[in-house]
Formats: sequence, C-alpha cells, structure tokens
Amino acid sequence: MIESLKRAWFSLEDRLFDLRYGIDTRRSAGDRAAVPTEAATVGHATSYQAVWTRNLRILIRAARRHAELRVFVDVGAGKGKACIYASQHFAEVIGVEYSAGMLREAKANCIRSGRHNITLLLADACEYDLPEQPCLVFLFNPFDAVVLSQFTSRNLERLYAHGSIIAYANDMQRDTLAQLGFQCLFRDPARNISLWCVAP
Repeated sequence: MIESLKRAWFSLEDRLFDLRYGIDTRRSAGDRAAVPTEAATVGHATSYQAVWTRNLRILIRAARRHAELRVFVDVGAGKGKACIYASQHFAEVIGVEYSAGMLREAKANCIRSGRHNITLLLADACEYDLPEQPCLVFLFNPFDAVVLSQFTSRNLERLYAHGSIIAYANDMQRDTLAQLGFQCLFRDPARNISLWCVAP
C-alpha cells in the first residue's frame, strides 16, 4: 500500500514537472528510424523512458557530496527531461542524443522550458568526447554493455583527470563499470540508481 502511494506521488511529481514547463517528456517515443545505420550504437540502444524527477534529485545531491561538478552531461538525452531538470542546478548542461528525431523533440522541450544554459548535440556516444571539466555524466541505461564499454573506455582518462562522476539510473550494466575499473560511490538498490568514478 505504502509503495503504491509512493509511486502515485512520484508519477504526479513527474506530471507536474512537465506541466510546469509546458513540455512533454512522459509519453513513449517512436522508433529511432532517423538514426544512421552506420552509427555504432544502432542495435545496442534501449527504448526511451523518462527518468523520475526524484531519482535525478537523489543522484545530483549524492554526487555533490563527493565532488564539485561544473557540467551536467546527459548521454542518451531522449526528450531532454534530465537536461531541463539539471539546468536548475548546473551552469552548463549538455545533452547528447544519436537520434535526430529525438533531438528535435528535446530541442522543442528545452525551448518551451525557457532554460538557456542547455546545449543539445547530435552525436553517437561511441564517438563523443566529454568536456575537459569536472562533469556529472548522467546515463539512464541508454545502451547495453557493448556501447557502455566503448563510451567509458574512450573517456576514461578525462573522467579520471577531472574527477568526474557517472550518475547511472536503471543501472543494469553496473557490473560492466566495475570490470572497467570504476568504483561505486553510492547505490540505492530500491531505485536502481548509483554513482561511479574511476577507481584511483
């Protein structure tokens, strides 16, 4: 009963978030047909889901207990919800999305939200280089272990050099991060959310 009430409240909170900004992030998205077939992520991506506002709040608060982070990077930005939420807490926000159709929806939502510190990029995670700054890199389980390995391996030195943290929601591939040399800083098993950094 209590768990059902919690879920109802979180659902209401997410609905109110969309209403506040006049955006649509809750409805499922169509097929990512606009993705170039040569993109390395094709076949390894997961379907779109909007992250719970509460999970974002918990992850950002927990991350700030570990490091002073300047940039929020959402890899697999979808419709831009995480970017819009994070824009209230970070001076610079970057959303990376490999689907042109999804990116158009994200741009429309960001414009309607009135937030001006968000940059949205059309890019494949396998070919994306993180900024040379301390980042909170948000992943809402956007892809499988194959692409997660490629993305983190490509950016391993930058993640380590700047003390960046990965905020992982629906953290199904956390064993992959551990195998790649990442250390878990925080995990909420009830919500399947966690924070990771490159182990010293």
